[in-house]
Order: sequence, then C-alpha cells, then structure tokens
Amino acid sequence: MTDLREQIQKEKEKKWMDGRAQSREITKEILRFGVSQDQIIHIIKMLALELEDHAMMQTICRATDIEEELDQTISSKIIQPGGE
Repeated sequence: MTDLREQIQKEKEKKWMDGRAQSREITKEILRFGVSQDQIIHIIKMLALELEDHAMMQTICRATDIEEELDQTISSKIIQPGGE
C-alpha cells in the first residue's frame, strides 16, 4: 500500500517537474524572440486573461496595470518643448 502511494507521489512530482521544465523552455523561446520589457508585461497580462482562476487573473492584471500606470506617470512628468 505504501509503495503504491510512493509511486503515485513520484509520478505527480515528475509530472510537476516536466511541466516546470516546459514552462522554462517556453520562456526561453519568448526571450530568444527578442521582446522588450513592455512586451513582456503585455504577454504576462495576455496569458493571465487565459487563466481559469478568476481571482489569480485579476491579481495579475492589476499588477500589470500598475506597471502601465507607473510608465504613464513618469512620461507625463517629462517636460515637453513649449509645455509645462
């Protein structure tokens, strides 16, 4: 009985590790494609919109929106020629 539980646990761990390895490969491929920091944030938000966990999706979207708000605040404080 214990052997069966250990085998099931090992299979779950292997599946989890394989999933993590695949995620790292996808991330490497995206970075190899050559994306900017803004594109990375947008990709994160677009992937978040695909999540089944609504609360997690909202949390990630709010976090990426904060980044966009910070960028807008910083750019709005830059003095433009002829402006204040």
